[in-house]
Formats: sequence, C-alpha cells, structure tokens
Amino acid sequence: MTKNGFTAIEIVIALAVVVIISIIAVPRFMNVLRKSEEGATKSALGALRGAIAMYYGDHEGNYPSAEIVKELTENGKYIQEIPYASCPPYHKKSNKIYVGDFEKNKNLGGWAYKEDDAEDGTGRVKGQIWVNSANQDSKGNIWSEL
Repeated sequence: MTKNGFTAIEIVIALAVVVIISIIAVPRFMNVLRKSEEGATKSALGALRGAIAMYYGDHEGNYPSAEIVKELTENGKYIQEIPYASCPPYHKKSNKIYVGDFEKNKNLGGWAYKEDDAEDGTGRVKGQIWVNSANQDSKGNIWSEL
C-alpha cells in the first residue's frame, strides 16, 4: 500500500521548523534594513554638507539662507534634490529642512540647518546642517550630534 500526502505530524514539524527559522531570521533581517537606512542617512548628511561647502565657495564666503532648499537645488548645481533622512524606528523618511525655531522643531526627523549667527540654544554655528533627531542610531550615537 502506497502513502499519499503528508501526515498531520509531518505538517506540524514542517511548520515548527519554518516558525523557528522565522523567529531567528526576521529580527536579523530587520536589523540589516535599519543599518542600511542609517548608512544612507549618514551618506546623505555628507552630501548635504558637501553641497553647502560648494555653495559657500561659490558665493564668496556666504552660506545658504533660510531658502536653502531652493539655493542648493536650483539648476542642480550643488545637489539635484534634498536627500531623505531616515532614523528608524523613530521618524519616517523626510527630506524637509527645518530652519530656525529649533526648540519648536526639535526631534521631528528630516534635517535642521542653522542659517544665521543668532544664539538659539543649539550650540551650532552658521552654515551647519544636522539630522533633526535626538534619538540614537544602532551604535548608540545621537543623530543630532553626527
């Protein structure tokens, strides 16, 4: 007599193996995705800082104003578009640049840019851009201190 199909015990064992593999693999996969997004954000921060430095050089020592998005992306001379900042799991991806009123706009994700020399409690100087997140990355570094 030949056997057709699987027994209930065989199906349960197969499902148990799949569940165990999922329990082990999914968190590691999610960690890889998070680190990938963090790396992209850090790279984008470097690109923005480079674009600001080029603008500064082309404009005789003047940094972009509060109109930083327009000034950096116009004609694509400094950067084609403002890149996204992603600080998982705290903030959604955002390419918004917050300029001024940093206490009100603190920790919203995206970017923060200091366009003037006024004292505002950030400890930043004119022309600095940073990730607008007070949370930590996967290595324990605070995003806004990068």
